[in-house]
Amino acid sequence: MPGMRGVGNKRTICEVLREINDLAQNDTEQDIKIRKLLAEAFHMAKKMGHKLYEYNKKFDRGWWTKHSEYEKKLLNDLRANKLYKTEEDKENKEGET
Repeated sequence: MPGMRGVGNKRTICEVLREINDLAQNDTEQDIKIRKLLAEAFHMAKKMGHKLYEYNKKFDRGWWTKHSEYEKKLLNDLRANKLYKTEEDKENKEGET
């Protein structure tokens, strides 16, 4: 199943959203709506994270340095994920059939 592969074992809001995203990878009207709502929810979660950071700017000092492998995996996962199908993706899919 395409989507956000390699969902981690940490149960965070983002992990739950990723699992939902994995279930909504068809091109049905409902799945497209779900993915758009998930993108909005991810954005809200990120805004919440930034707001929490304003309250305590030192809470994650050195975290990315200590977890550089996670950062690489996260970036690869983000690059591989397609919440929205681009025109190029649609053209490539049509060319395969």
